[in-house]
Amino acid sequence: MKILTSSAAAAALLCSVPIAPVQAQDAAAVAPACELHIFPTLEGQATTTTLLSGFGVIGAVADAAANKDRNISEAEYLKEALGPRLQIEALKSVNLLEELHLPPAQIIYETPIADRNITTKATNRLSSSTAPCYYELIITQNLYTKKAIYGRSLNNRFIFKDFSGGQAAAKLAKGRGGNGLSLFPPKTTDETEAAETELRDVFSRNFKEYAAGLHGTKKS
Repeated sequence: MKILTSSAAAAALLCSVPIAPVQAQDAAAVAPACELHIFPTLEGQATTTTLLSGFGVIGAVADAAANKDRNISEAEYLKEALGPRLQIEALKSVNLLEELHLPPAQIIYETPIADRNITTKATNRLSSSTAPCYYELIITQNLYTKKAIYGRSLNNRFIFKDFSGGQAAAKLAKGRGGNGLSLFPPKTTDETEAAETELRDVFSRNFKEYAAGLHGTKKS
């Protein structure tokens, strides 16, 4: 008669326990069936106006001429400081599914589309995905403004499209968000990091403001 030592008995017991299939272990890790596709924008616009704009058409024309070079320079800087990669970085700090009231979904960041006739008007899907539960979020505007009375601000426009019923076309839920800036654009190179961080933070707040408007809620 064989007497099993305690270690041998433990080993025998382990061998008798069935191992769960790998598929069952990984079942919880299966990606959600729904998809949210996000299209950043390549755009960057800047407009500075002074009190001249309050004096009718002539004043507005003079204002635009006086600030032409500045607007061009600040628009180019905005495209760099809030380009597609940085828009994505900012959105990753937000719970997009919660803000948009969506079910669990894969979040897929797409290559920007330069043609505004497509991004702002097309009702069809902008990706090749055929997922029956499918949504799109499109950023269509990055606009920096500086006004004599109201100061500096960032304004963004967004479009949300819901194809969750598997339909071929969706309504375009357009809207905007806009909030003030105090650091951007930076006055010195020492202020650059803080100013660009502020810009991305305000971009995120603008998205939340837009998303809240879709559902009739308020964001602080």
